Amino acid sequence: MLRRAVAVEARRRISLAPARLAHELAQPQAQSAGSDRRGFEPSWVPLYKRISKVSHGRPPGIVAAEMDEWLRQRLLLSQQQILAYVRELTRFKKNEGALELLDWIEARGANLTPGHQAVRLDLISKVHGIQAAEEYFWSLPDISKSLKTYSCLLNCYGNHGLAYKGLELYEKMKAKKIVPDKLVYNRLMKLYQKAGQPEKVLSTFEQMRESGISADKFTYFTLIESYITMNDLDAAEKVLEELQKVAPVHWSLYTLMANNYIKLELFGKAEVALKNVEEVMDKAELHPWVTLLSLHAHCGNSTEVKRIWESLKSTFKKCLNRSYLVMLQALRMLDDFESLQQIFQEWQSSHERYDMRIINIMIKAYLDKGMIDKAEAIRQSTMAQGRYDEGTVCIFAEFYLDKSDVNAALEILGDAKNMVTAHKWVPSKELVSRFLKHYEESKDVAGVESFLECLKSLECLDAETYDAVMQTYVLAGRT
Repeated sequence: MLRRAVAVEARRRISLAPARLAHELAQPQAQSAGSDRRGFEPSWVPLYKRISKVSHGRPPGIVAAEMDEWLRQRLLLSQQQILAYVRELTRFKKNEGALELLDWIEARGANLTPGHQAVRLDLISKVHGIQAAEEYFWSLPDISKSLKTYSCLLNCYGNHGLAYKGLELYEKMKAKKIVPDKLVYNRLMKLYQKAGQPEKVLSTFEQMRESGISADKFTYFTLIESYITMNDLDAAEKVLEELQKVAPVHWSLYTLMANNYIKLELFGKAEVALKNVEEVMDKAELHPWVTLLSLHAHCGNSTEVKRIWESLKSTFKKCLNRSYLVMLQALRMLDDFESLQQIFQEWQSSHERYDMRIINIMIKAYLDKGMIDKAEAIRQSTMAQGRYDEGTVCIFAEFYLDKSDVNAALEILGDAKNMVTAHKWVPSKELVSRFLKHYEESKDVAGVESFLECLKSLECLDAETYDAVMQTYVLAGRT
């Protein structure tokens, strides 16, 4: 009885909140001088920390429960505050929490603007898939099917590889006489590129210019990409040259050209493009630095890779795992094993967060050199720390299968049951097929039975695999 009474009282207090919250959400608030770089007031930080902590990999409803608890305490909330949370959660790809937050404020009486509905549409597509996003879009009243929501759905189709659907949607937009803006033109050009119609990128670019809409870095990126797709390198270079005369060129356009030069083995031209990257990039941004590391490695230029690495380290106070990851990948590509070991040891002595991607690069490097004992020592160490992941399983299983040591590969698979704990893991169909092929060719009934037990323990034995296992019995004359 007491528990029921408490619950009723809690609901009574919550029921007062929607109108109050809806009223507050309607009140725009100016950002104060005390806001941080995220636009957060100091008083907003405690709640953000709570919802950020439960915004990924948790059951649905946790974020809403945190927000309800905040209201139970009669603490204030505003539209500016909640939407700042949504932006920050989205920035860190905590899409489930951001979507739940938008659902929560709408359920409590807030009217979402077309811009907020577009954000919600994008989040639905990322969390629940494109079909759910379509259903949400078509459920909106006509007045809410704005340029922003149409543009967002175009982008969703592009992200899900459904260019044809995006192009169909654009035809509907034209029928409704919705005038495209820069964002729509950019997304339309990207859809044509993904649909394998690069020539339509050019005509869309001309339409954009005739409409008096100025192009941006995304427009030019897709335009140059379309010329490259059509093997018209001269036209791509001409666009870049013309752009250099009238506006600052974004570094990503130079890396786009460098990538293409590398594919064509025009390494001299690639190096010139990468020098241009260094001249125009924002030195405080990490992305161009790691891109330079990777592309110089693809050029086979060890000297430039090491120079960029030293410059990167002197620019940033702390080297992030991402930087070490790309540098180690670059050194492995260059087959500079000595430097790779040195950088790996540097990471081991300085990292703040363990990263199995970095560990797996070192494992691959040891296996490449036939240093199996070293690779196994790392594997055993990570297992002892409970940090094993599916990448490690696949690296070792495939290595031993390549060496025809199927028993060792099966032992690795057996370890996965207890060691890959982040989520339920199952081996890929390709990996399963490699095991089955060996057992069939060697007519190894005892081996395939052990493999069968391993698949059962991983809870991934399906009918197709079982039929393939039976084939080994047939070939061995054990039917």
